[in-house]
Amino acid sequence: MNFRRRSAFVVVQLAIIVMFTFVCSCERLAGPESREIAGGYRLKRVSGSNNEFALIIPHESGGLIVDEIGWRKPIIIARGSGSRSWEVINTAHAEHTRVSDEKRKSDQEYGSIEVKQTQEAWKALNPDTGIW
Repeated sequence: MNFRRRSAFVVVQLAIIVMFTFVCSCERLAGPESREIAGGYRLKRVSGSNNEFALIIPHESGGLIVDEIGWRKPIIIARGSGSRSWEVINTAHAEHTRVSDEKRKSDQEYGSIEVKQTQEAWKALNPDTGIW
């Protein structure tokens, strides 16, 4: 009987350790802090907010708070909160430029990219892998 109690206690301890390890290491339970778009560029949820997101460049932790974003390989376009211009990132060459809203709409390449509110874009991104 003593052996059975001890065995059961060990099993319970192991189960608790396994569950604790799983909960602490599984990012999916709480949702990831950021999601990759492509080439190391990420959309990151701003701390303490469910509705604000920042566009993060590779190897950085902070970035531009954006209201709208869109992408199509190799281009990411994003409009900063309150801005009239768009950030254009060519991920193939790590080139950053800024264009007016009129230029974005009239340019064949930029105008054909679907733009989404960041909340909608967040839902479209995979927590584990980038788009391209």
